[in-house]
Amino acid sequence: MDKDDPERNRDGGYVPWEAVRLDYQSGHMTRNGIAHRYRLRRGQLETRARTNKWLRAGSPEDIDRRILIARVQNLLERQIDLLEAEMDKGTRAESKVLSDLVRDLDKLITIERADAPHDGPTRNRGEISDLRKKLEARIDAITKGRI
Repeated sequence: MDKDDPERNRDGGYVPWEAVRLDYQSGHMTRNGIAHRYRLRRGQLETRARTNKWLRAGSPEDIDRRILIARVQNLLERQIDLLEAEMDKGTRAESKVLSDLVRDLDKLITIERADAPHDGPTRNRGEISDLRKKLEARIDAITKGRI
């Protein structure tokens, strides 16, 4: 047995990394508690967390990310409000405005995917997907029968 195998714990068993990630990100257990529970070396846990960009709930990085997403969502909502106001005046919605909204949303999705951990299938935290669904619904409502 290779004691430095990152896929194995101190006892030589395979590590259930998805369960470890969930415990780590929930923030309900200490890092030492997680390492003890899964028979990991503390450095092994920290390396996996850093490599895969796991964020602890309530950490400054997690809070900053949520604030950024909320600000971008508010900005996009404001752009849609302005577009609706112009359309209510009888002005045609310019395709450039709509395409800019879609482009901004696609950039957010790209950022979200780049920020996702690399330890398996692409994970989606849901914030960007929810934002996309809301904006698609609003853009659809604006443009149906009005353009």
